[in-house]
Amino acid sequence: MIATIRAELVKILRRRVLVITAVTTIVFAVGSAALVLASAEPAGGRFSDRGVTVESLSGAGGGTEVFTSAVSFAGTFLFVVFVGVVAIEFSRGTFRTMLIHQPRRIRLLAGKTAALVGFAAAVLAVTEVLTWVAARLFAPTQDIATGKWLSADALGQAVADYGSVVFWVSGYALLATMLAVLVRSVPVALAIGIAWAGPFEHIVQDAWGPASRYFPGLLLEAFVAGGTSAVSATRAFLTVAVYVTLAAAIAATVFSRRDVTA
Repeated sequence: MIATIRAELVKILRRRVLVITAVTTIVFAVGSAALVLASAEPAGGRFSDRGVTVESLSGAGGGTEVFTSAVSFAGTFLFVVFVGVVAIEFSRGTFRTMLIHQPRRIRLLAGKTAALVGFAAAVLAVTEVLTWVAARLFAPTQDIATGKWLSADALGQAVADYGSVVFWVSGYALLATMLAVLVRSVPVALAIGIAWAGPFEHIVQDAWGPASRYFPGLLLEAFVAGGTSAVSATRAFLTVAVYVTLAAAIAATVFSRRDVTA
């Protein structure tokens, strides 16, 4: 599996990919920090459980709360990216070529997914730092105190928030891998991914409140946000863990048994 991870990283760590990723990360970090801080309201002025408050941002974990709040809205984008990256291997026929060098299919799929998640985790670590820096620069313009952002508690909260986001992105990666392996067609897989992770779950949520406790995308959003009034972070974590375990098992089973003809 190590060889598969290295081979995947060779494709990922190309100059063009790194430049695009760097620019996107900087723009996202600065833009999201500005938007999250600008949208912060006093605790008594919120109309829903989404969004941040001036009081929470002034606490020790306020700097990285900006980060988690920002990335929680990028779930659909990440899901679609993972779907496309895996599904395109079937369309281009590269999975068939890779299987010649690594006939152990489960190791191949696991290595590819691990490399993608590892790269995403590294990008998220940089994003968290850049978002914190941008937020600290912008905070005085919104009358948000940042004195506690440099405390030991703040460091602990930063590590916890990073761990939550890594779990969050891993959940999307495994669900996307399952979808890509099942469908194999890039256009169809992307269409399903965009429709499901984007409007479908939220439309159903508006019509049926309990959807927040059962749909994987909504649960991932609730978990990375630290829980909502409909579902706690602990329940969201446990339910998502079940989903991603099943997704990994289904993807591994289908990939190991179906012929790769393209």
